[in-house]
Amino acid sequence: MEDQIKTENKDKNKLEIWQEKFTKSKTAYDSDLQTMKDNDDAYEGIREIKNINTGERANKQGNIVRKLCFELVESQVDSNIPLPKVVSRNSGFDKLSQTIEDVLKSEIDRLDTEEINDQQERITPVAGGSVFYIEWDNSVKTSKSIGDIMLKVLSPTQVIPQAGVYSLDDMDYVFILFEQTKQQIKQKYGVDVGDENGTENTDEEINDNEEEIRTHVFAYYRNEDGGIGLISWVGDKVIQDYDNYFERKQEVCAKCGQVKKSNDEVCSKCGSKSFKTSKKETETVKMLKPAQKTVLNPSTGLVETTTTEELVDVEVPYYELNQFPIIPRKNVSKLGKFLGNSDVEYIKDLQNDIAIYNIKSREKTLKGGSLLAKPKGLEIKGTDEELKIIDITEPGDIDKLKIFNFQVQNQQEISMQENEYQYARQTIGITDSFQGRQDPTATSGKAKEFAAAQTAGRLNSKKTMKDFAFSKIYELIFKFLLAFADEPRPYLTQTEEGDMEYRLFNKYDFLEQDPDGKYYYNDEFIFSTDISATLSQNRESMWQETRLNFTSGAYGPTTDINTLIMFWTIMDKLHYPGSKMALKHLMKQQENQALIQQQKIQNQMAGGVMNGGGTNGQGQIQNV
Repeated sequence: MEDQIKTENKDKNKLEIWQEKFTKSKTAYDSDLQTMKDNDDAYEGIREIKNINTGERANKQGNIVRKLCFELVESQVDSNIPLPKVVSRNSGFDKLSQTIEDVLKSEIDRLDTEEINDQQERITPVAGGSVFYIEWDNSVKTSKSIGDIMLKVLSPTQVIPQAGVYSLDDMDYVFILFEQTKQQIKQKYGVDVGDENGTENTDEEINDNEEEIRTHVFAYYRNEDGGIGLISWVGDKVIQDYDNYFERKQEVCAKCGQVKKSNDEVCSKCGSKSFKTSKKETETVKMLKPAQKTVLNPSTGLVETTTTEELVDVEVPYYELNQFPIIPRKNVSKLGKFLGNSDVEYIKDLQNDIAIYNIKSREKTLKGGSLLAKPKGLEIKGTDEELKIIDITEPGDIDKLKIFNFQVQNQQEISMQENEYQYARQTIGITDSFQGRQDPTATSGKAKEFAAAQTAGRLNSKKTMKDFAFSKIYELIFKFLLAFADEPRPYLTQTEEGDMEYRLFNKYDFLEQDPDGKYYYNDEFIFSTDISATLSQNRESMWQETRLNFTSGAYGPTTDINTLIMFWTIMDKLHYPGSKMALKHLMKQQENQALIQQQKIQNQMAGGVMNGGGTNGQGQIQNV
């Protein structure tokens, strides 16, 4: 009982230390969180209109706001998923590099990355960045494997960096906030948090459901050995506490250290009923190893030594992760910021000005119109009917009706709105051609293409940041597979002939031995993204490239049947509609031509023999 009290006090002191670090970090990051909220309101078009001079809330709030921030963010959305490119740092591992590439492509297809990318394409320019969260989910079980990769997108407001540190690689710790129901926490972690208080989130919808929602704070930190630790809590209750979160664990006897079997209630070695969790450093695997055998050769009567391979049990270490399970994606890098610069940050005040000019122009328009002067006592009903009927008692009354039109002068406000809009687009670097709009400066298709290319070049920094983030994702997924994918995993690859083939990824293929004979996992690979791979995934573009190669004669003369067969074979591999039918027709045509040619040769040979000809020693027809 005394030991239990000491443990509880120790956990409480540890939690208080981490809660203090969290409070300090969140306080330092509050200004960034408020800016993100303001940027998001501007993107949604619900940001309050502020006085240009004072910056305070304007008295007049327009009901209709031109969503300039939304328009320019949407103009930049890129649905392409950067595909992996893997190169070994050492020679002789090219085959393993290709295996990693193929496995990662299969994984990225399985993980619904299109939806994740679509979310991030909007979060990133609004908040200045976004965050990927990667985790190994042991709850995923199939008939052949346990566990799988899980990939999520986090809002930047969920991630609180260490105060004063702006690079994830340099941080000692980082906090992640998850909004979860009390029932979810109890089901997953076995801890009842019903008595714990509220949330850390500023979202009004979450706070409105405070009875059910709790903020689960995760603190990932670097331990003394360079590994990754985790402590998480809700309110003042610890949910998880692992000094080395990614290490493999096992139940052992607290007295003698004997490994506990699944059904044991007492230690099979010493009889103790007390067990504890211990690190599991190695596992036993079967590997082919060379072995020498001495046998008697019956034909020679001599003893000979032969070398064979045998399956033997080998102790190998577990692969252990030593990096945080999050990958930040920056919009545009900025020194001294955890994420980066936000596009909305630079144009939201321009949207504010446009709203002010729009309100002023709208008021002028609504106050303008026509004024009717009529004799006193003459009644005219104010209805929406096109034809209005009035009763005239005196013939001269009709001449007394006069209409005065008041012309509204709002060209200046409209001009200012357009100027602010152009200013915003130039700030981001977006042209009419890039948006697919009519561009008066581009007088030809080539000029339009050049204008769009210039904009794409200016925005290339954002694409580079996206590619960099995906390369880090691919590296982390590979490391998770090395650490936890104990069973072979199927993946799809394309053979040299262009056919799709299923293979198995086996993490033990990456085991190597150092000069001392100790085993280690080879993770020395360079991860990047492949621009050409993105093109290869775009079937329409590949169809166009293949047609261009065919018409330019790259495959041979365009009228030759062999060239046509090659062209339609490639189009069939690219899943072009109707390609199988065209290829089948050409193959049949080629067979018919071969039969006709063979028949001609036979006829020539038969004609030569009938005319008294023969063949020489080389099988050639000759006259005699």
